[in-house]
Amino acid sequence: MQRPSIQAEDVLHHFLGISRALAGQLDFQSMIEAISREVCFILPHDHLDVSLLLHGGQHLHAFETGLHTSWGDFAELSMPTAHSPIRAVLLGEVAFLLSGDAMNDPRFAFPEAFNRPIFNAQLRSRLHVPLRARGEIIGALSCSKHAAHFYTLDDVRHTQHIADLLASYLYALRQTEQATKLAVAEERLRAREEGLRLGASRLTDTLENERQRIGMDLHDQTLADLTRLHRRLARLRKQGSLSGDDLQPVCDGLQESMQELRGIIDAVKPTVLQLFGLEEGLEDLLLRSVHNSGLRIRTKLQDHSGGAANRLAEAQQIALLRIIQEAVNNAIKHARPRAIRIDIRAEGGQLALSVTDDGVGLGEAGARETGGIGNMRIRAQLLGARLELGPGSGGRGTCVSVSLPQHALASVPAEEVPLP
Repeated sequence: MQRPSIQAEDVLHHFLGISRALAGQLDFQSMIEAISREVCFILPHDHLDVSLLLHGGQHLHAFETGLHTSWGDFAELSMPTAHSPIRAVLLGEVAFLLSGDAMNDPRFAFPEAFNRPIFNAQLRSRLHVPLRARGEIIGALSCSKHAAHFYTLDDVRHTQHIADLLASYLYALRQTEQATKLAVAEERLRAREEGLRLGASRLTDTLENERQRIGMDLHDQTLADLTRLHRRLARLRKQGSLSGDDLQPVCDGLQESMQELRGIIDAVKPTVLQLFGLEEGLEDLLLRSVHNSGLRIRTKLQDHSGGAANRLAEAQQIALLRIIQEAVNNAIKHARPRAIRIDIRAEGGQLALSVTDDGVGLGEAGARETGGIGNMRIRAQLLGARLELGPGSGGRGTCVSVSLPQHALASVPAEEVPLP
């Protein structure tokens, strides 16, 4: 195809135009769109794209203008460099690629080559040159036309000049973007660490209050009962009367004290969970909580996870049980429900446990985020889980759900999860 020649002065003018177009462009997509018009005077094209190498050259991002193709999807995602149809340029195996008809060029048709856009957009004439900065290839500049045999060796020289002009800017933009992402990641990490530190501090205070409560229960209830029984036995010994009828109240009192002590011990460390797993521990918790309330509440527990919850580390199981315990106790205390159910599910990469009741709903208590809800949020945060509160089925009652990514189930050692 005969093309009108372009004068050297015009080439220089448009090179300067490219430099002006680059000024102030802070992202790759805006940059390539800004330079496309100036490039078109030197290198007419129907499609222009820039490929930038990532991760030591193993992957790349692609930014395009003109025609939109599926290569443009790799502006957000990344393509393995080995699948790029221009990998020979990106890997430095050739100085450039010039094709008169890429749709019939075997260089673009190797196994696993992502070359569909060439055929879908009918990009016959193709020209590719490397982008070099600091002595290394950082990507490639590509021009394409629908017409076959459009580009010549003279165009290769012009394209390489444009690539050299762009490379330093693209390198600086890439370094800036990576530094920005790193700074954002570090800031998020600091924020997360600070949140965990504050959460751990609040949980420590809560646990200290719980220890004090347990101490008071032991002092005011169990110790007082044992002292009373000791005095009764001492009085019976002085009287010289130790018949069966006299000892029966003492035996009954000891039985009650032992039962109360077992309740306190179970509250500190759930033995059913340790012996039989989280599912049995949750069912025991649900039954005991309802029984101790004296209320008539229907209960149900269903495990749809195939036993996934029982495969958690013990510390993770205990942390989840404490969250569910708080949710059940809140429902019994505040919601006046007729039924409470616990569901365990493993789907969408998440292990989720939910407590649903048919009571009065969250109301103002939920809006205020009471201490119990706050404690649940802290425990979930320290576990790396997500806690959600909302209405139950059909908008009635309350549903409390805690979900943990399944990839974290095996990756978080027990000693890293704070024991309540």
